[in-house]
Amino acid sequence: MQRPNNIKLPNLPLLLKLAATLVLLGASVLFIGSWLAVLHTLYGPGAPTALLGQRLAELYATDRLAYEELLAIHAGTLVALVITTFYLFRLTSFNRRFRRLFYLTIGLLASCDLAGWLLAPKCSATNVYVGAFGAAAGVPLLFLAIVPVFQMWCYRRWRSPDGTTKRVVVVGGGFAGLYAAMGLNRRLGYSRSLEITLIDKRNYFLFPPLLPSAAAGTIETRQVSYPFRRIFETTNIAFRKMTVTSIDPRAQTVTGVVEVNEDPVTRQLIGREAVFPYDYLVFAPGSTSQTFGTKGASQHAFFMRELNDAVRLRNQVISCFERAAVLDDPDAQRELLTFVVVGAGPTGIETATEIYDLIEQVLQRRYTEVDRSLAEVLLVQSGKQVLPGWDESIVKMTDAQLRRMGLKLLLGDRVSEVGPNFVRVGEQKIMARTVVWAAGVRPSDLARTSGLNLDATGRVEVGQDCRAKGFENVFVLGDVARFVDPRTGKDLPPLGQVAFQQGAHTAKNLVRMLCGRSTKPFRYFNFGGLVSVGEHFAAVNLLGLKISGVVGWFIWRTLYLSKLVGFSNKVRVVIDWTLDLLVERSISQIRDEPYLGEEQDKAPSGAPDVAASSR
Repeated sequence: MQRPNNIKLPNLPLLLKLAATLVLLGASVLFIGSWLAVLHTLYGPGAPTALLGQRLAELYATDRLAYEELLAIHAGTLVALVITTFYLFRLTSFNRRFRRLFYLTIGLLASCDLAGWLLAPKCSATNVYVGAFGAAAGVPLLFLAIVPVFQMWCYRRWRSPDGTTKRVVVVGGGFAGLYAAMGLNRRLGYSRSLEITLIDKRNYFLFPPLLPSAAAGTIETRQVSYPFRRIFETTNIAFRKMTVTSIDPRAQTVTGVVEVNEDPVTRQLIGREAVFPYDYLVFAPGSTSQTFGTKGASQHAFFMRELNDAVRLRNQVISCFERAAVLDDPDAQRELLTFVVVGAGPTGIETATEIYDLIEQVLQRRYTEVDRSLAEVLLVQSGKQVLPGWDESIVKMTDAQLRRMGLKLLLGDRVSEVGPNFVRVGEQKIMARTVVWAAGVRPSDLARTSGLNLDATGRVEVGQDCRAKGFENVFVLGDVARFVDPRTGKDLPPLGQVAFQQGAHTAKNLVRMLCGRSTKPFRYFNFGGLVSVGEHFAAVNLLGLKISGVVGWFIWRTLYLSKLVGFSNKVRVVIDWTLDLLVERSISQIRDEPYLGEEQDKAPSGAPDVAASSR
């Protein structure tokens, strides 16, 4: 399959580039010259350049034929300038939204410039301002015309030292894989000698930290995802949506399955294999939910890993209130309105508090038939504290806020079983229809079929430059990699900030290897941690500075907003957050698949093979 060329301007034929450049340069010279000719015609070479509007008016009054000749030259060069610039800008490496903004800007500037010529002679009282405004519009107009010329001749392109095409395959489009691919593209630009392919089972990048907000309706679900094909619109990266089934590091191939047909009897999708050879591999398939073999967890618990998980959980919470509103039995209502979150890490805490806020701020007002005392949110943690491994001051802030909100904390007890309508915590059996599992992650199952060296936990052992031990051309990043920090002697945790730092560093190392230089070791920098704990409260440890309350909540939102992919997503999330402060969020159920009570009392679960890195 031919690889698309998304950066066309630097690779135009030489004659076309020369012709376009000469047209732009000639039109620019005539464009400026027509303004200078106005002054020269009236006052000679040394005339002052101020008050161009007055000069136009005087020329129009004294020598109308000369004015019309200069106007024709100016208008003609302006049209040539605009048309050529429009054509070249279509081939630049800017996305469509930016190009539309450019078209609007250059059209407005050209109109203002031409208006200065046409109106100044007829506006005696204001011709000074009209002419000056028209002339001023020409300056940014000329600057914008230079932009495509610069990219056409000066765009950076990598050339293979040995003249052969180098293929880089990235498995997994989470933080690690995306940052590695984008960083490599940004540093090397478009080149016929470099092929970058990113493979993921989803066609969008997912931002997992905001899934709890999407589940509670604080933001829309589409805001936490962004299509890969829009991200890669103006890059040298080809995206392929497929499920990777195996890696062969010795043959240097990646094999995946594309679902193309459906079996008419079993209704199952039948896939076809596709093989991608590579010279360099970035292996970052992420992780899946870790249930620790807990009985019934995979069958009956909800997870917070995928976009559909957020939709299902939101439907479930609303469905429980709808069903409780028509029941008279308090025990049955209590069972429906008990929500248990297993795992008191940041994802578990944010999920529990978002459910609590949804109940307190929306559902209690709309379901007046339901006794508020029956609704309860429980947070279960096997350790003795929430946020295990976090700074002690942040743990205390978070614990205090959870208790102030009224969440019930069950610390020091393990979940031994999850059923369709209960969860067993230690010796206690809690009747609940909704159990959310956020108790940890394990490496993607794809690691076991990768042919790479694994440790006892199923992670790939890597060296200090993030390359898999025993394989010089394979980088392993994110949750699937076991990287021992040389400064602490401890493994790096499965966090988003680890993943995107490794991705950015791997991009630099790939550039070094492609240019025949040696790699540099990865150094992890811990920026701290942050967790939202209910409405208008967050606990933040940012570069050693501990902040909580409204200020921490503002920092939490600002940092997450900065990491979102896509300008449109950022704008929509800001709008959603603002509207959430002013208007009530929707409680309409979004049908994804049968939920509680439609077919069976079972919460669906899902664990992706190729997923974004966890937090």
